[in-house]
Amino acid sequence: MRVDGDRRGQPLSPALSTAPASRRGLVSPPLAATSAARSPCAGRGGRETVRCDLLVVGAGPAGCAAAVAARRAAPGLAVIVVDAARFPREKLCGGAITGGGLRELELSGLVLRVPHVVAPHAVLRARGVTVRVELPHPAVVVRRLEFDADLVAQARAAGASVIEEAPLEAVDGDVAVTGQGGIRFGALIAADGVSGTSRRALGLPAGHRVPLREARAPAARQWDLVFDLDVGVPGYAWRFPCIDGGRASENCGVYSSERFAGLDEALARFTRREGMTAGGRAGRSAIRLFEAGGPVGKGNALLAGEALGVDALVGEGIRYALWSGRIAGRLAAVDLARGRPPSLHAYRAQLFASRSGVLLGLGARLARRLYGPDPLWRGVACDRQVAEAIAGLISGEAPLLPILALLGRLPAAMKAARSA
Repeated sequence: MRVDGDRRGQPLSPALSTAPASRRGLVSPPLAATSAARSPCAGRGGRETVRCDLLVVGAGPAGCAAAVAARRAAPGLAVIVVDAARFPREKLCGGAITGGGLRELELSGLVLRVPHVVAPHAVLRARGVTVRVELPHPAVVVRRLEFDADLVAQARAAGASVIEEAPLEAVDGDVAVTGQGGIRFGALIAADGVSGTSRRALGLPAGHRVPLREARAPAARQWDLVFDLDVGVPGYAWRFPCIDGGRASENCGVYSSERFAGLDEALARFTRREGMTAGGRAGRSAIRLFEAGGPVGKGNALLAGEALGVDALVGEGIRYALWSGRIAGRLAAVDLARGRPPSLHAYRAQLFASRSGVLLGLGARLARRLYGPDPLWRGVACDRQVAEAIAGLISGEAPLLPILALLGRLPAAMKAARSA
């Protein structure tokens, strides 16, 4: 186990949490310098509507990746990011960022600067079999309280105007009504997560939401990413090392790829079996799974992050938030700079042409098998060569060789599972 701190040795920006709301106005200097002209259209509470080129709803990993990618693609673009929360804020999440997620972080122009645990191995358990594999590119585990707040700081440093405590209330044409007034936009990126209001405000369906449970243990007793498929749910239980208050600890939880009523009981069974003492009641949350045929946006609005959906195989949210956010941000910026709204067709094509997009489609098909009613597929998951191929995929390797290895091994792995 290795615990890494801030690479720069600098604390998080005090502006993230100490600036009073009266000083965090709708117009920041970067915005005022570009296109902050007032509109005669008034927002709620008598506030006037301000203008921007790109409005990003949600300041999590997807929203910050979108804002930074947009500013990198078009430095003169006026970008506003709004979020209902005030940062730092907690978020229920295992906090694991795989090697593939770290690659997306770098591609987004963002840097990992907060304390984190490095996890170079993953453990997979299924049908009473345990296999431990090395991750070609180690994963890290962060605390979302610190990680997300630092991404907000990086988005601000890139020139985006981030407005906290500004929940999206409605979208009327090209005007978004927020808790701090109206914002007229050229394009919108909806990145406000599974519980956000943007999909509803855009008139889009809620999508496929599935439940999560999470708990924390006060001390770390192991340093791998553990995935257990024997907990009696159509998904898995996890156990990750993490940092909590500067100390090494663990978080654990249960993910179901379908709606399932027994998650609390499954988590209790798992923690008892692991000999873990979880502190307090389990936190309840949900994630939205990516649907290949589902919407990627509407009109001049693009969906990103959990507003779009995450990976069904491992429920990995951070990697796919960064992935969709950076692609949406760059596409919107380039199209706006050319005087046109972002293309939904081009956005979908770019998503599926990328390395993470290829894995997302494969993961959805594998999830239906691994978490389905046929127990043989759980045995396949613990075949060492299959597990190593999956480890290569989630670690951000170029997908061709791991996919070929996976497809080549599956017949023998199925045969071995049947004879077990």
